[in-house]
Amino acid sequence: MTLLIARHGQTDWNLARRWQSRSDIPLNSTGVAQAKSLARQLATEQYRPLRVISSPLARAQQTAEILASALGCAIEVDRTLTELDLGEWEGRLEAELREEDAAGYDRWRSEGYLTAPPGGESLRDVAERVGPLVAEIKAYRNDLLLVGHQGVNMAIKAQLSNCFDLDCLDKFRQANDEIDLWETHPVGFMGRLKASLSSDSDD
Repeated sequence: MTLLIARHGQTDWNLARRWQSRSDIPLNSTGVAQAKSLARQLATEQYRPLRVISSPLARAQQTAEILASALGCAIEVDRTLTELDLGEWEGRLEAELREEDAAGYDRWRSEGYLTAPPGGESLRDVAERVGPLVAEIKAYRNDLLLVGHQGVNMAIKAQLSNCFDLDCLDKFRQANDEIDLWETHPVGFMGRLKASLSSDSDD
């Protein structure tokens, strides 16, 4: 069984480097193009997910709809896949946060979100939240596509592999135009599909 883990396409807030965890921001034109490029790849690859499960946020659902259309699948929406809650940092520009506390902000990023921002969630909090979904995924025997966000996707990979060290978490990051491929029996990273367009911003 192959688990395909997609991150939503680019939004205007990604482009501006504005944190948007729970804010319901739609894809921009680049994000739509990224999703369409990945959909074309899925249509020509050997992976044939029978289920597509998406975060309820618009940017993820838009991406999921484009991917699911290429696969001939319906979309299931699961609130478990909602992005890591950034609390008081929600809607803030990265430049603003770095100006206020560059060392603290850079440490939070470099440590893979293991510390919760003020009023928000840590990556371990999200990993606990996605635990039941990961257990369901491990029991599933057909290819499955998840469409989520940077933080929640990292938490799924960490929970799936039981690896929360910094080297693992750094490798678990995704750009907006990527789908990671995981084997679940045994658990292991298999590779990555990448669209022809590129974005490396967060959330």
